[in-house]
Amino acid sequence: MARSLPGQIMFHDDNDRKAFLRLLGDSLARVEYQCYAWSLLSNHFHIVIRSSERELWELMKPLNTGYARYHKTKYRREGPLFRDRYKSIITQDQRYIGELVRYVHLNPVRAGICRDLAALDHYLWTGHHVLMGNGGCTFLEVAAVLRKFGDQVPEARQRYRAFLQEAIEKKENDNELVRLVRESNEGIEAGRRAACWVIGDREFVKRALSASAASCLRIRRFEKEGCDVQAIAAAVAGTFQVPVECIARRSRGGKGSEARKVFAYIAVREYGVPSSVVAQFCGVGTTAISMMVRAGREKTPEAIVREICGKITDRDRGG
Repeated sequence: MARSLPGQIMFHDDNDRKAFLRLLGDSLARVEYQCYAWSLLSNHFHIVIRSSERELWELMKPLNTGYARYHKTKYRREGPLFRDRYKSIITQDQRYIGELVRYVHLNPVRAGICRDLAALDHYLWTGHHVLMGNGGCTFLEVAAVLRKFGDQVPEARQRYRAFLQEAIEKKENDNELVRLVRESNEGIEAGRRAACWVIGDREFVKRALSASAASCLRIRRFEKEGCDVQAIAAAVAGTFQVPVECIARRSRGGKGSEARKVFAYIAVREYGVPSSVVAQFCGVGTTAISMMVRAGREKTPEAIVREICGKITDRDRGG
């Protein structure tokens, strides 16, 4: 999250918001982060992201600097735009990510910009309208978020929306986020400092606040589960009923081409394999992998993703 200086407007109009989102999308692609939620208000923004092996500042510094430069040029103003360095909260994904997505996407309701959830469903400047199927956003991980609410998209959307409505009816606000932080950090000395805010269970919080937190928190799924690109490729090839070699070499059209796109998407986005590793396996450059990942995300049904990930897990367990 980042906020402008008192009295400074960060986003004056829709063109400003579009410029910021373009910068955000480019920055996310460069550091291979996944975005689960975003919200733009007049003087601040929130984003919920899943990091890669790259440091957080590699996303935030170019993003804030780039937008401040755009803002300065357009409005011919001097001096800084942002109040201070961005603030961040580390969260334990599986248990708390839904609450953070809800917190971020309800910002326009709490601010009185949207009178209710029906208005928020079509409000363009949060990721909520994209999750509800009312707009597009190239960098929002729609499938990953909805998966936390159900296996089928219509059902997941209903549950996600009900989850937001519950908070509106309870009139939960910023204090809900503070409560989560305080509960997670209670009794931990380093957790008293706002710069070290962490949400999660006791072991996660202690690990995140330790000196080795940076390396611990950047362990990727393929490393945790002990699989590699060969295992991922084999699972994809099995699902598409093509030889693994079809994934490892270029092909034009047909099942082999589709399998390569799905392989790139699952390897990079589901398992956190670096694009450079996937590119080497496929015999192409990282730019081509980025395009394959995007195409794979757009065309791969959630059921196929679960099927392939299940095959990888069974393989690693000797099943």
